[in-house]
Amino acid sequence: MLVWLLLSGGAVLALDQLSKRFALGLVDGRSGAAGLPWPRLRLVLNARSGFGLARSRFGFVCLWFVASAGTILLASRIPGFQNHAARVGLGAALGGATGNLLDVLRRGAVVDFIDLRIWPVFNVADTAIVVGITATLLTMWY
Repeated sequence: MLVWLLLSGGAVLALDQLSKRFALGLVDGRSGAAGLPWPRLRLVLNARSGFGLARSRFGFVCLWFVASAGTILLASRIPGFQNHAARVGLGAALGGATGNLLDVLRRGAVVDFIDLRIWPVFNVADTAIVVGITATLLTMWY
């Protein structure tokens, strides 16, 4: 069943979009820092996302479509991805990718706002992609 993939993806997408709405409202659409000591909230509209693979909105949609089709194929056909944990991880990654795609389609750039000062500014969707893929890979080895 792909229900775990859809539930985790939907939850990540909702959390990502709510956090971005909060971040946009907190700094009122301007670049700058909010009053938290760490992690610092700093609004960055990243027009250079997608690892440079997609240079237009159409390219981003194509990249998302290929990633989504591959994710669904992995979760439904490949034996190593047949457990719930792997599907939740894949869903989280897909939900994060969808959140960033929505930003590109709406604003022409991805809304990043979490600044650790030792890493590039990122968002909840980026975290879900990395954690989701890592969790999925770990379930294959353990």
